[in-house]
Amino acid sequence: MVEYQYICIQHRAWVDENPQQAFDNVLQLTKLAEKKLHKNQFEEAIQLLGAAFETAEIIFDNRLESPQLTTSLTSSAIMLAHAYSITGRAEAATRLLLRLKNKMQCAISCAVGYATKVAFFQHCSEALTEANKDINYALQEKPAHGLNYH
Repeated sequence: MVEYQYICIQHRAWVDENPQQAFDNVLQLTKLAEKKLHKNQFEEAIQLLGAAFETAEIIFDNRLESPQLTTSLTSSAIMLAHAYSITGRAEAATRLLLRLKNKMQCAISCAVGYATKVAFFQHCSEALTEANKDINYALQEKPAHGLNYH
């Protein structure tokens, strides 16, 4: 069982019982986090994105995937990883992206025979790889500061 950093056990149980409401919550949290990122309020954005990512991950792990859910999961992970990097936590960013990339690889294996699903999961996996490359490149260019969100 995965340990969650941003959501509690009660929230996890609620997500399991209410996946559609939980997904609506993911979308709201992500919108709020984007506003925080644009205001350079990175720590607040991390808390929101962490909750959004972990909630979406639970829904995804329950195999209630949809293109919209998978896209939200991928984008929240990428935004969270960038926020981690900006705040000097590049290792956490890399771990997060690798963790989700591994999930996407499992999803690809499970979707064999469904070409459209495989292609979609591969696209998400490639986006995670590119985000990790961007973070590593930014660290090489500006090791003391990390990434700028803008």
